[in-house]
Amino acid sequence: MDLYLPAVPAMQHGLGLTVPQGQATIAIFLAGLAASQLLWGEALPRIGPRACVKWGLVLLVLASLGCAVAPGIDVLLLMRLVQGMAAGAATVVAPAVIRATLPARDGVRGLAAIAMIEAIIPAAGPVLGTVMLMAVDWRWTFVVVGVMALAAMPMAMRAAPGVLPNLDTTVRTGYGALLRSGRFVRLAMAHALCFAALLTFVASAPQMLHHGFELEGEAFALSQVFGVTGFAGMAALSGRASARWGSDRVIQGSAWAHAAWCAGFVLLAAAGWVNYPVLVVFWTGFCGIFGLRSPAAFSDTLSVPVAQMGRAAALLMLALLVVSALSAQAVAPFLAQWSVLAVGTAMALLSTISLLLVRRYPR
Repeated sequence: MDLYLPAVPAMQHGLGLTVPQGQATIAIFLAGLAASQLLWGEALPRIGPRACVKWGLVLLVLASLGCAVAPGIDVLLLMRLVQGMAAGAATVVAPAVIRATLPARDGVRGLAAIAMIEAIIPAAGPVLGTVMLMAVDWRWTFVVVGVMALAAMPMAMRAAPGVLPNLDTTVRTGYGALLRSGRFVRLAMAHALCFAALLTFVASAPQMLHHGFELEGEAFALSQVFGVTGFAGMAALSGRASARWGSDRVIQGSAWAHAAWCAGFVLLAAAGWVNYPVLVVFWTGFCGIFGLRSPAAFSDTLSVPVAQMGRAAALLMLALLVVSALSAQAVAPFLAQWSVLAVGTAMALLSTISLLLVRRYPR
């Protein structure tokens, strides 16, 4: 997704699309990713992590190459949907295996380590995508994704265990049991809203920079580098902070910080005081707070029996992606004229609702 984002304006021009249509190629990927979560969550305890990873990567390679040769918007949207569904295998398998393998305190550190590694992609992806556009057209971004997925397959197959660690098949399982847990639902929705605020910015940034500041891919790539630096720096502290103060206090404090940070940005945007440096400072701060919060929130939300962890990860990711897709598409009509204020308002609203869900922490 991050490799493709700088190519969205070029893709719009090449296919003769409007801004909302261009943003739809992002939203439908997220929709496909979300739609696949329940399937992969149910498949994980049945066929095992290794089989899920294998079939997910095979579909990802085929769908990426399909996007590269799409003749028009209809085929491109279909292939993006399949691409998102294929990518869903990783979002279910990785956190479930990490959380099932490690105890609670080390689980936060493990998820933080994974998050820091994954954070390299939002920094490297736009940079590579921007450099590629200097030499080739937007279709090659999908070719690169397909080739990288194919190259990663042997390593991923070796890393994924055949059976979920410490799986107890006697535990009563099902999505209904998780949805009846008020604690799980509140923590999942709180994290989903926070994640949606972050992804709304990422998905809207190329259009926001183009229409709001007359800047192009290089500015987006630079902002991602600052954001990832802030995220990685604070994620490294998440495990230590959770061990010292508890995951609940880390999550609550971060929720207050996010709501206040976004509210201040909206006030600056409404007053017309936001330029590119201010935007970068805001984005770096938001990512830093998210880096502190995310591993603790993920670990605490997945504090369920091992047999349920795949389903819990699936429901959590489903909530993250559905809310993110709706939010990103909701601001799309405003990006051409009110981009900065629209994105800031959406982030402030999402962060405030997230705070309300954890202000009294569910026990």
